[in-house]
Amino acid sequence: MSPRSGTMRAPLPGQPVLLYLRMVPVRVFVDEVRRFVQSFCACAGVGREREGQLALATHELIQNAITNGICEDIELRLAIDAAADQVEVSLTNTCAPGQAERLQVRLAKLQAEEPLAGYVHAMADDPKAPGGLGLARIRYEAQLELEVIESGDRLTVSAKGKLKPAQLSAATGVGHG
Repeated sequence: MSPRSGTMRAPLPGQPVLLYLRMVPVRVFVDEVRRFVQSFCACAGVGREREGQLALATHELIQNAITNGICEDIELRLAIDAAADQVEVSLTNTCAPGQAERLQVRLAKLQAEEPLAGYVHAMADDPKAPGGLGLARIRYEAQLELEVIESGDRLTVSAKGKLKPAQLSAATGVGHG
């Protein structure tokens, strides 16, 4: 039977598992999309800890897009490439004026430090200042590196890394939950 007739099939060997989602960003759906991504990752077999990390990265990227973008629509892309031991979560949205520049500055500051140090500094920053912790959480807790790509008025924030990184608790000697 063909996939169109209702049977399920596994991805082709060596091919990444992909998820694309385009939506009008509404804050009430952020947690639901996070749960959906976690469930999707579970079905893709990435492992319990990595499921949560990729869901966290998705959540933080959507929150940033809602907070800082012009929220006409957002495009989420998740690629899980087991053969290459790589994963990428990216989110594209329409930029508010100056958003790309502010994000590049913030990201350069984060990337000047190791992920844990950047996370600790982000937590110590002014709690009344807008934003700042989400990107640091992605780098440290989700163990993904960030990249910003600007194309006209569209901005893509991409979080990439190993599909199977060292467990965070083993890598740092500290457990997390």
